[in-house]
Amino acid sequence: MIAKVNSTSHITRAVMYGQDERKGGEVLLFQHVDMTVSPEEQAADLNAMSKPSFRVKAYNIILSFDDEDTEKIRQMEEGRRYRFERDIIKAFIAEMEKRGTNITDCPFVVARHGNTNNEHFHMTVLTTTIDGEHIHDSYIKKNAIRAAAKISEDFGLRAAPKALRNEIAHQVATGERDANVKGTRRVRNRQSNTAENIQDRIRRREAVEKAERRKAMLKRNIERIARESTAANFSEKLKAEGITLCQLPKGWGVTVTFEDDKERTYTFAQLDVDNELVTPLLVIPPKAKKEPSNKRKVSERKRVVPSPSGSFTHAVKNTGRILNQTEGQSGSYSREDEVSKGSYEDSDEEWRRRGGHSM
Repeated sequence: MIAKVNSTSHITRAVMYGQDERKGGEVLLFQHVDMTVSPEEQAADLNAMSKPSFRVKAYNIILSFDDEDTEKIRQMEEGRRYRFERDIIKAFIAEMEKRGTNITDCPFVVARHGNTNNEHFHMTVLTTTIDGEHIHDSYIKKNAIRAAAKISEDFGLRAAPKALRNEIAHQVATGERDANVKGTRRVRNRQSNTAENIQDRIRRREAVEKAERRKAMLKRNIERIARESTAANFSEKLKAEGITLCQLPKGWGVTVTFEDDKERTYTFAQLDVDNELVTPLLVIPPKAKKEPSNKRKVSERKRVVPSPSGSFTHAVKNTGRILNQTEGQSGSYSREDEVSKGSYEDSDEEWRRRGGHSM
């Protein structure tokens, strides 16, 4: 998108040219201008507001797109195209204000011409503000050219290369842009310069706006019901409107199903609901009492009796294993050994001490 600025002392000619039906003139945006009257009457009103001492009565700013961007814009659905073009114009006016050329206080009319191969707008801006003062129009042409380059970059459109280079250099010099990433931003601008990406940005913006409208409508309904309810019937009245009151981990809220058949949950804090209205109506339900159990508690552990066929047999087997191991060990003693060696004594106590086993 590029911008051209021409000064004029003939307000009537500028207004009539912008809204010429032979050129497909269609008004997109206006301010402090009565659009219910004819273009001739509009021009007469603007002439009456302009001071005779001002040599330049108005500025005619032309915003034009190249062939590629024109094709992308004209492929959009009519409603989205209308909103997209209005967003571009509003962003351009806001950028001009940041640069010192404030035209928001001036009467202006923006018309679109659809009779050419290139999409373009004609903006007729009065140099006299609504308070009768002259606008600060120093460097208006330079500001318009660089503002158009900035808006083109923001909206993924093609800008004049020289104007874009000058704008980037200005941003780097003023610290608004990092010199190390300016090349990266240029590449991203070229990658996003497609009709699909433009429509995707519009779609995301519309989704955010729709979500905000949905939350605002839900807030109004909850506060209206709260004014008409008591603590006893607040929940039932909400349910009658398709809103379910619920307790959430982050506080009280509601669950509601909208026209897209999607169930959504919001806290009152997210909806910014007036706490003074809803807090007195929120009743915490009593906890259900547990019924006493009829089962007798077992306080004593059941005594386990070992099975004779199990543990006793195991003990006998272990004892036999130990005896067998003892007989096979070197240096072990038995009663027969004592007899064979001739050292047998009748003392059982001595036999037990030296090598006997107690059963």
